Amino acid sequence: MRVSRAALAVAVLAGGPAVAFAVSTGSATAADLRVLPASAARPLPVTAVSDVLVDPAHRHVLISDHESGRLVVTNYGGTVLARRDGLPGIRGLALSSDSSTIYAARTDAHAIVAFDAATVTQKASYPLGDTVYPYDVAVAGGKVWFGYMGDWAPGGFDGSFGSVDVNAAEPTVHLHDKASDDSAFYLAPLVVSSPAAPDRLVVSDISHNGETSATAAAYDVSGGTEKRISAGTVVDSYTNETILSADGSRLISAAFGVWSNPLDDLGARNRLTQDNAPADTLALLADGRLAVGLPNASTTSPDVAVYPTGSTQPEAGFKFSKVETYSVPLPHRVLTEPEGRLFAVSRGTLYHFWQLSGPEFPAPTITVDAPATAVRGQVLTVTGTIGGAAGLPDGTELNVTRTDVESSNGKVLTKARVEAGTFRFNDVPPAGGPVEYTVSYSGGELADAATGSDTVQIPRATPALALTGNKSVHITGDTVTVTATLGATHTNRTVEFWTQRAGDEAGAQPVSTAKVNSAGKASLKLRLSRNTTVTVRFAGDGRFAPRSVASLVYAKVKINTALYNDYKTAKIGSRTYEYLRTTADPKFVHIVTPYPNRTARTVVQYYSGGTWKTWRTVTTKLTSTGKATLTIAGNYKAGVKWRARAEYLYGTSGDKVHHTTAGAWKYYTFTK
Repeated sequence: MRVSRAALAVAVLAGGPAVAFAVSTGSATAADLRVLPASAARPLPVTAVSDVLVDPAHRHVLISDHESGRLVVTNYGGTVLARRDGLPGIRGLALSSDSSTIYAARTDAHAIVAFDAATVTQKASYPLGDTVYPYDVAVAGGKVWFGYMGDWAPGGFDGSFGSVDVNAAEPTVHLHDKASDDSAFYLAPLVVSSPAAPDRLVVSDISHNGETSATAAAYDVSGGTEKRISAGTVVDSYTNETILSADGSRLISAAFGVWSNPLDDLGARNRLTQDNAPADTLALLADGRLAVGLPNASTTSPDVAVYPTGSTQPEAGFKFSKVETYSVPLPHRVLTEPEGRLFAVSRGTLYHFWQLSGPEFPAPTITVDAPATAVRGQVLTVTGTIGGAAGLPDGTELNVTRTDVESSNGKVLTKARVEAGTFRFNDVPPAGGPVEYTVSYSGGELADAATGSDTVQIPRATPALALTGNKSVHITGDTVTVTATLGATHTNRTVEFWTQRAGDEAGAQPVSTAKVNSAGKASLKLRLSRNTTVTVRFAGDGRFAPRSVASLVYAKVKINTALYNDYKTAKIGSRTYEYLRTTADPKFVHIVTPYPNRTARTVVQYYSGGTWKTWRTVTTKLTSTGKATLTIAGNYKAGVKWRARAEYLYGTSGDKVHHTTAGAWKYYTFTK
């Protein structure tokens, strides 16, 4: 039932005074528009929302899902307290007049089912007949009423309403005789009632059928057979949702605009809004204000607008923040409870519960106190306190989990119990390292869910770990093997290899994970392009701490030097020399492993007095391909022996990504 929950919220506090409405679906001003953060949304475990019901006596919100066959129970904070599965086709919901029973329409079962309101466990089922498919449900006149759809027949579907006398010794089903008052409903109609007018029932057509759309009929159900009070067209399009006024004397409908009709003359409709903007859902707050869900809201206008009694403009508006990547939340239901809270259920790809206004639903504060350190395998004691705005009574069970390196998803321990606002429990931690104890309250009718945690550090042994290759020098392009050796551990025999190449800003990157062999060894083959830090990491286990060891593996650059302007090659002794005329200057072309802004140093020496002596050094910037060209001009004498080479100097040649490297000497001499 889409109505009595709203009327009940008003009637509990407001009694029976009539409420007059004059509202507009225009936007609230920017100052009055409250944008609800995404963190305020509570996800609901449903694939569809058929109906929503507030049970004030037990402080429950009940949500039916006909697609998954599920009834979900939350508290006023939106925390799921229970879910009942195996109920395919569950749709409309209604609360008994004494708040002891929840009634639900089950279309697929052709039945009305009853749940104990306190425990939300099924206690009865009332079959309606194989051709009766109930969709909506209401309580009025001491009976349970339902809107249903019959089998399809030529000309369309057969919608109507009926009742179950659940208080009779033998519950009896009564189906309305449409011929008695010429009533017509194309689909299953909404059935609407209010505790303020317990003997009144309104049946509203919600189809888009041209003949029956937008019509409704009011009935006196105080006797054995329902008697029609009035009927008429209640909106000028089609009806999305209906509620009754606080005193039960008027029907209020969401359609294109919001409309009001007296039950004694439903044809006398009055539009309450100044425009005909679409309205999908309605709810009355305890103080008489009207909340309206607006499905076509813009990015700057409210999804839910609230109008005070007698006002033509909303006093407040609420905007849902986006909570899903590919869909925008739209108002699916608005609902209230007697303490003044306004809720909404939004729909997108998923459904979410929001509290829009009213007192914040309280949650306890859970403080956990674990010892700073402890010994693995020995008993430790964890204590804690319950504080905050909502205390928990003695005997309340608290969930306890332990998270450590051997139970990364948490291991459930024996529940703790609240005693005089405190709790305590013992545990024997099987693993070392950081051990987190999390204590949580699942939430209930009087308080929302809460969690607290504390961590104890349990020492672990340091494992032996070594890595070869540190400070070894190789040539760029070489493939180098480094080997890790892991000593004794408890359960983990896996190591990870990470590399950090000089000059890269990305930081160390994982390259390999390996399980060590029976000798505790695992190797990594690495093709060198620059100086590279190789780190082997052991993640630790329950008895041995994490550890890492690094080796810096050096890579020399490649250098090739060519000499030009020579006219022949010949040996002097056992060494090959290039020969140049004294009239020619030697030209050198160096090819060095390239790197941005790199230079190469050319060293030129001559042989005198039995030793090689440096004559000149020249620094030349390399091209992007690593090429340097230079000519060394001079007055060269015939017969003097010369040599030259290119060098890369770490930190001096423009960068620090390779190991200092000297190229091969190029030997030459001069003749006339």
